[in-house]
Amino acid sequence: MITTLPLVISDIDYPDSDGLPMAESDLARNYLVYGVEALNFYFRDQPHIYVSGNLLIYYEKGNPKAVIAPDVFVIFGVTKKARGSYKVWEEDNQVPAFVLEITSKSTVSEDQGTK
Repeated sequence: MITTLPLVISDIDYPDSDGLPMAESDLARNYLVYGVEALNFYFRDQPHIYVSGNLLIYYEKGNPKAVIAPDVFVIFGVTKKARGSYKVWEEDNQVPAFVLEITSKSTVSEDQGTK
């Protein structure tokens, strides 16, 4: 008789921070804060629209290196609540419908390419 054992994934660490400082100019930081606050205000009466920014979004279960941190983003269909990070598979596979990257001359190629 052959017995099949379920695959058990060990506890994988998905940090809430990448350990790097947010090195933004005053202007870029102000745009980021304004973007998050304006969208939160706009969607204030919508309990299933989540707005955040500079939050780690893990998009592949089991791979903590599969992560992005958009400056500002909006996700429809998930509860509006505080999170330390966002794991797509724990949120009914809902991903950002809108992403805003605040760019500068020194980061434009990375912001428009790598990210």
